[in-house]
Amino acid sequence: MADWYLKDARGSEVGPLSREVAIDLIRSRPGVFLHASSDRVSWQPVRGEAVQSLVGAEPPEARARREQQETERALFELDRFHELEPHALFGVPRSANAREYRQGFLNLAKRFHPGRLPRDAAPALVRAHVAVYQYLTEVIQQVEAQLATAPPPRASAPPPAPSRLPTWQLDILHLKQEPQHVAAHFSVTRKTAFVFSAHRLMNLGTSSVFFPCIPPLPLGTKLGLAFEFEEARRVISARGAVSFESAAPDQTLRGFGVHLDLRAEDRGFMLRESQRLLNA
Repeated sequence: MADWYLKDARGSEVGPLSREVAIDLIRSRPGVFLHASSDRVSWQPVRGEAVQSLVGAEPPEARARREQQETERALFELDRFHELEPHALFGVPRSANAREYRQGFLNLAKRFHPGRLPRDAAPALVRAHVAVYQYLTEVIQQVEAQLATAPPPRASAPPPAPSRLPTWQLDILHLKQEPQHVAAHFSVTRKTAFVFSAHRLMNLGTSSVFFPCIPPLPLGTKLGLAFEFEEARRVISARGAVSFESAAPDQTLRGFGVHLDLRAEDRGFMLRESQRLLNA
């Protein structure tokens, strides 16, 4: 496949992607993307032989490093999940019913189901996925038990429609063309920290960020990003590439997503600081 397209369980597509970016997304988010295509007409299962032969073609040393990173990522997510209330964990309103909670659980838990890992996956990676999946299962069981005994809710006025996120002009990133990439600088404040968590695919959980900028940068654009956290007085630098674009005028989130190459320490700081800013 020259250009890749990926499709998740809801039918949402990501692409076109380079081979490297597509493989990285498949490996780092097992269970999220179910099909792959090179022409958006003929789709193959991600776990099928044709795609897995490409995904699995890596040296043993590289695979060991990748599985170690995936293990650390799963344990990092488990720590983060423990801090979330059930409705935030499963991405549903606080007033959601049992069916909505169950669907939110399924959407999240399938990423960590041990059965989706290769049979020869590293034992530490399997144990990490088992721990996350068991925790999510315990939470949904508790929620369903509570909802089964809760009194029916009283009728109330419908909630207000969610506000749209601001749409910025591209110059907010202060772009500068370098020989090998495009340099960008982004100031992280209480008003801009949502870029790390607002998008369900392009967020720090996948080492990604979503910029609601118009016009969007072309897919595949290589970036050197400097995130300046003003209140913490810290700058995090990272390399990445544009791997997602949402340009339809009727969508709430318009802009583009960038998949980043982040150190675990830097990503941990970015997650904690962005959450602090959003909750301040």
